[in-house]
Amino acid sequence: MLLFVASCSTTETSKERQSVKKQIKTSTASPNAPFSQGIEANGFVFLSGTLGVDASSGRLAGNDVVSQLEQTVKNITAVLQEAGCSINDVVKATVYLTDMGDYAAMNEAYMRLFRTPYPARTCIQVSALPVAGALIEVEVIAVKPSL
Repeated sequence: MLLFVASCSTTETSKERQSVKKQIKTSTASPNAPFSQGIEANGFVFLSGTLGVDASSGRLAGNDVVSQLEQTVKNITAVLQEAGCSINDVVKATVYLTDMGDYAAMNEAYMRLFRTPYPARTCIQVSALPVAGALIEVEVIAVKPSL
């Protein structure tokens, strides 16, 4: 029988641990939010869930899932660019819908906004999202391109 044990060194200081991750932040980030728009760590970029809020107006991009998804992808793209990535570097996406009845429309728009090979994806129905009227939220993981 083989036994594998994984452990983390407890001798590392807090400062050393922080050096392996970098916060990604754009000018549209809410200054009072208790989370990062994105974190870069070990060649990956992890983005927080993103809504279809237009930064210039502070409002949702529209009342339909396609308009909101299009704005969501614009917002994701801005954060990825800040990290030195593009939408084509996304390897995993998680989509949260408030109504699975919007799945077909979301899926059609998603195919226009992402390129093949499409990222691995999970789609989950939720009862509500943090902004009233929001129909969709997307979080992604990207691989930072090698230089």
